[in-house]
Amino acid sequence: MQGIVRIFQETIQFFVALARPVVNSLSDNRGLAGLSVVLAFGLWIFVTDTENPTQTRLLPIDIPVQPINVPDDVAIASSIAPVRLRITVADDVFDSLTAGDFEADVDLDGLTVGSYELPVNVRALTGRGGLRIDEPLPDMVSVDIAQLTGKTVPVEIDVTGSPAPGFTMNPAVLDADSVLVTGPQEEVDSVSQVTATIDVTARTTSVDQAVRLTPRNDRGFLVQRVTLEPSVIGVTIEIEQERFSRSVVVSAIVSGEPAIGYNVVAVSVDPATVTVRGTEPFITGTDSIDTQPVGISGADETVVRSVSLDIPSGVEVTGGVPIVTVTVTIGPATSEFSFTVPITAANLGPNLSIVGALPSVTVKLIGPFPILSQVSPADISAIVNLTGLGAGTHSIKVDVAQLAGVTISGVTPREIEIVLESQ
Repeated sequence: MQGIVRIFQETIQFFVALARPVVNSLSDNRGLAGLSVVLAFGLWIFVTDTENPTQTRLLPIDIPVQPINVPDDVAIASSIAPVRLRITVADDVFDSLTAGDFEADVDLDGLTVGSYELPVNVRALTGRGGLRIDEPLPDMVSVDIAQLTGKTVPVEIDVTGSPAPGFTMNPAVLDADSVLVTGPQEEVDSVSQVTATIDVTARTTSVDQAVRLTPRNDRGFLVQRVTLEPSVIGVTIEIEQERFSRSVVVSAIVSGEPAIGYNVVAVSVDPATVTVRGTEPFITGTDSIDTQPVGISGADETVVRSVSLDIPSGVEVTGGVPIVTVTVTIGPATSEFSFTVPITAANLGPNLSIVGALPSVTVKLIGPFPILSQVSPADISAIVNLTGLGAGTHSIKVDVAQLAGVTISGVTPREIEIVLESQ
């Protein structure tokens, strides 16, 4: 019947709007028009109520009961049981109803410490499907009221994780170091800490956020039915980049001298560059990083050593153990030696003689020191060729025989005068 009344009200509004344009045309046949409207309306009510009937059923949803008008000096000592509702509503709306479509409360105005059975007040927050609340089940709920008490508890922030590599964080700074916990005596007494958790895993920026606090007992379990004031506080955690990185050249440090007559021809490092991480002043002021010394004292051949880097305190090399390979290429030193060598005459003609003694020449040789150091004047042959020359004065080129492994860089004088006479 309730559904019919609702449909009737909606129908009146519909037909009022529909009837206005045709009132004048029906003015001469009012009885017939009225009868037609009534018959059509009755048919529409019948069809609508048949297709979408209204039924009274128990809604299988728990509706939480909230206390209202709670005196300032008391607290709810235990949870208030939820209720269910017997309702009347259209079938097509019933399944879509949720707890959010209803509101239930108990009024504690003027009550003191004690246990009470109080009536539940329920309201529908929607009118869909002609919803009507017939009764709450149960219609009375038990409410335990305890004396309100309070205490101050320090706030503890649990910071989990670590910032990104190369970043460091400062201790958390809180807007409030402690909060007021109020509620029933037993629950308040069990609160030993008020906590919040902030995760800084891999963060590169500072934390500045509000966190919701939770009251917990000494075993870390959540304590119910207490109130925190404030319940939300601001937390700031400064996160700064402590370590910077860049690629720098590896500089090989060579100590000692090679064997006499040998020189360092080249020095190479593998890898030639490494990535280092350290403080900003170090990174911005450093272009290279040294190796530990590679000794080459007395070496007469190439030296290859695997050595570690000379890493300052507080600096690290990325990518594993900071070991590099240093190759010091050593070769014979190039030297120039001068020798005074006597000249020897060759192919002197018969019945001829040389007037006076032949002079000496200075021969300059260039080559590896180890070879030159073994050369003596006796190893050098300086010759003047007298083939075909007769008596008289002659200017003749001095020929010096080539020595293996060295180069003749000069002969002084290059030519000499020789006087030949007949015997």
